Formats: sequence, C-alpha cells, structure tokens
Amino acid sequence: AHINARASVLRNDGNDGRNWLAIRTVGRSSNRDGIGARVSVRVGASTQVREVRRGGSYLSSHDSRVHFGLGMSTRVDEVEIRWPSGVVQQFESVEAGQILTVEEVP
Repeated sequence: AHINARASVLRNDGNDGRNWLAIRTVGRSSNRDGIGARVSVRVGASTQVREVRRGGSYLSSHDSRVHFGLGMSTRVDEVEIRWPSGVVQQFESVEAGQILTVEEVP
C-alpha cells in the first residue's frame, strides 16, 4: 500500500514464453461492459472460470477484461460466456496470445 506516499510504477520485464488469453465483453442486452458475465475457458481437461467485474478502491478501478494463463497451450478448446441476460455464447478453437472482444448477441 502507498498510503501517504508517492505513487510508483511497476514493470514486468519477464517473458517466459507462456501463453494467455484475455477477453473483453461488450454487452447489448446486458450492461455495456458485461459486468457479471461468467467466462470459462477449457484447454483439454482443465477449465478456468472468471467473472467480469469492475471496481477497486478509493479513486481507483481495475481492468474489466478477464485474463487466463494458458501455460504452453497455443489454443483454447472452448470459450463460454454466460451473460447476465441469460444468453450463452460459445466459441471453439480460439488462438492464444490475444485480447478477444466478444459482443453479446441480442
């Protein structure tokens, strides 16, 4: 915590070759940022789940994109998004190493 202290900038210079996928949700029937959407990714027998959130603490917020670490996998077998409206969208064979923007279908 930097209470009553100067702000600082942190930088990660590491690159160990591991893959990732970030997903940005854009709501149409649900709220604009897709807050509350549950996003799951499946790689082989492993499934990771994240919920789209917003907020933070006093005078701050965090990125609403959801981020998944994929290790050495270069592709996600399945992405599933369950929107607050009840709509479910699925995508197969999604390439790693990208920020995927998904718009909710009406």
